Amino acid sequence: MTDHPPMLRHDSQPYGPATAAVRRFLVRLAALGTTERAQACMAYAAAVDTRRWQQAETALAAVMERSGRGGAQEAVSGPLLQLVHRPEIAPLPETASPDEALATLDPVAEPALAALLALIVRDLLEPTMFATLYAPMHDVIPVDALDA
Repeated sequence: MTDHPPMLRHDSQPYGPATAAVRRFLVRLAALGTTERAQACMAYAAAVDTRRWQQAETALAAVMERSGRGGAQEAVSGPLLQLVHRPEIAPLPETASPDEALATLDPVAEPALAALLALIVRDLLEPTMFATLYAPMHDVIPVDALDA
């Protein structure tokens, strides 16, 4: 058996140890209605500028880097982008600015990304940091439902 570097392995755990929870989250995200998406966005807007949120984001970045789960972070980007791209907006050219690209996404993209990244390293994050990052999505996709 050949041992491949983690980024090149094609295994059943593309999102690391939390693969099952991440997959359940993506399925639930796809099923969210307009009201639920707006609810998550409002909760995110209320949380994102707080000191607690910024501390949790800093902790997330450090844990993500230390954990070696950057491949999982990259792997989740594709499915998330598919779920949050607004279909009424035509694809942008490769020369589009970051602001133009963000305008093509459903606003739920940001709280969903924070929740997904927190899920990927949940086993390594302090529980309060995880709870902070996941909080905007909690009422519409309860984390307990992902552990089943």
